[in-house]
Amino acid sequence: MRTLVRPDAIHHSSWLECAAEFDGAHRDGAGGEDWSLADLKDPAAFRAFVAELLAAALPETVQKPGYVPCTYLWITDGEAIVGSLAIRHELNDFLFNEGGHIGYSVRPSARRRGHAAQALK
Repeated sequence: MRTLVRPDAIHHSSWLECAAEFDGAHRDGAGGEDWSLADLKDPAAFRAFVAELLAAALPETVQKPGYVPCTYLWITDGEAIVGSLAIRHELNDFLFNEGGHIGYSVRPSARRRGHAAQALK
């Protein structure tokens, strides 16, 4: 069953498997651009990454230049993380012209199965 879940460290292994499938390619809607996949293998670093994703939605969180408040969600199919979704609460000039309110990506092995359509719905 497909669901959207808030980022949570309990999904560490599945998230790493999903991220590895992108083989270094950009993952729209994933957040965490300052984190390397190698760093996120460490459970403590992964917990900090999850905390950063959750804090991005809070209005009191100071955003990095060019960033806006954003709710991050992970797309699951059963226990497996199959993708990510970012819902931006507002738009800056770049997002208005290029990015939009929503960013998402689905791991290569799970594409063309309706995961993104269901998540967007």
